[in-house]
Order: sequence, then structure tokens, then C-alpha cells
Amino acid sequence: MRKVFLSTMLLAPLRPEDPTYYTSDDFELSENRYDFPLTYVIDDKVKPNDEVIVITAVEQDVNGKQNNATMNYKKYREEVEKIFQERNVNFKFEEIPLTTEFDSLTFNRFFKQVAILINDNDQLFVDVTFGMKPYSISLFVAVAYAEKAARNVDVDTIIYAQKYSGFSRAKTAEEKAKDPSKSRIYDITGLFYLNAIAGNAKSGQKHKLDKALDLLIND
Repeated sequence: MRKVFLSTMLLAPLRPEDPTYYTSDDFELSENRYDFPLTYVIDDKVKPNDEVIVITAVEQDVNGKQNNATMNYKKYREEVEKIFQERNVNFKFEEIPLTTEFDSLTFNRFFKQVAILINDNDQLFVDVTFGMKPYSISLFVAVAYAEKAARNVDVDTIIYAQKYSGFSRAKTAEEKAKDPSKSRIYDITGLFYLNAIAGNAKSGQKHKLDKALDLLIND
């Protein structure tokens, strides 16, 4: 079984002078500090001798000018590759190129690009934090499609994190060092399985399913 890590790359610049520190009530995070939330999942889930594929959608450079996404992707690869090399992991990177120009089928094509990279027996770990919302939706739908259409695909974890809290914008460098920006990583895997319930619902079942939701979701 391959462990597959899917995400869309951060578009904003990373600022070493004002880093974001990730926290979570849903996960026990590594003490190592990473710039990307999915790296914490990789650190936790990848074991020695695993077969791993990292699939990342990255906005491409325009007219030879390097943009934030490609620079961030390089940093992300360095983070996760270090983990893989320390654990003797069989790993592969797959980059899905994104353009800055769109049409009505752009996000449908992205769905297809993601879906064809997922195989039978894959275990999926997904981060929908970064990128344009339609890409996050397309990624979510592609994972749902693969989970249903392929054989023995396991959607293990889906996460979302708010990258910038906004608390440190007006702070001095000294204040930022003492009280850095913090961002929580949320486990939204349950939302994926609620979507599966919705997709399998039949006409006339809503009243019964509403009662089931009361049992599943505590207000």
C-alpha cells in the first residue's frame, strides 16, 4: 500500500522573520518545526521502508520570473525529503503544474490530473489549506471519486490549517520573536465521510438521516 500525500502549494511568501508556528488540538505534532502543515502529518505517518508518493499542485513561474509557489515548493520538498532519507523511504514526487490563467474547465482538468495519480490500495493524506478555493474543492472531489471508484483506497486524514493568524502584522521584530503567529491544524476527515453519507442518500431519507446526524454530531 502506497502512502499518498496530496496538497496545493502555498501562494503567499514565507517570511523567516515572522514564521508561523503550528499547533493542534486534533493531532500530537512533532517537536520539529515545519513551514507546511502536511509535513507534520508526513513526520507522524511515514515509517521506515514505506512506499510514498507526494503529489503537489504548484502554480508555475511566468515569463521566467520565479513566483512564491515554486520557491515554497522547493522548501517543502527539502522538509519532507529530509524525513524520507532519515527513514530509508522509497519516495517519489509528482508535481501538478497550475497556470495563472483559467477557463470554465480549468478545475475539471485539475480533478482529472489528481484522480489519475491515485491507484488501487492507496492510503491518502490530504491538505486543503493552501491555494484557490476551487482547487481545494476539486482536490476534495477527486479524492472522493478515487475512494469510491478504485479498489481499497483508504482516506486516512484530511487537514486544514489557517496559515496566517494576523496577530503579528503590527508587531516589532522583537515582539514577533516573543509571541509568534500561531495556526491550528484541524482534522476535517469527518467532513469527507459526511459527504459520503450525503452522496449515498436516497430521496425521502432526509428525516431519518437528520436523526442519524444528531447521533454523529454533538452540538
